[in-house]
Amino acid sequence: MKRRHFLALGFCVFPYMIEALGVDHRKRKPEAWKAYGLNEAAMALYGREKFATIQKSTAIALNVPRPYAEDRENIPISIHSAMKARTVAVFQDATTRSLVAVFQVGEEGIVSYELNIRMDFKGTLFVVLEGLDGKLYYTRQFVDILTMSCMASGG
Repeated sequence: MKRRHFLALGFCVFPYMIEALGVDHRKRKPEAWKAYGLNEAAMALYGREKFATIQKSTAIALNVPRPYAEDRENIPISIHSAMKARTVAVFQDATTRSLVAVFQVGEEGIVSYELNIRMDFKGTLFVVLEGLDGKLYYTRQFVDILTMSCMASGG
């Protein structure tokens, strides 16, 4: 097969492959993305019964900048865990829309993510891991943001 035919075939099939491989949580659970609070967003994403099983876990590592994040537009975070999971969700309480991201992991997947987020105000990040046992586990870290109220101009 010639290279250009192969590329053309790939462009035709690629969108369908992405849809088959992943779950679009924005389409499946739109109310979770519109929710105005952490509890409301988590209940919309997981349901009231599953949310009732949530428990704190030390098996989830959430790393945030210490002692503070210097750039509110680009805050690096990392999430790691040896637990087997179905999904990993990131929430924050600094703005009204709490849900930040949802990752579909799978049975043999590895929970190891590094991403940059934006937070306009200091607040707490929550990572909720849905285990293969159907229970929810969470950890949280406070993120302090360096604020510079005004810059002095040289004269």
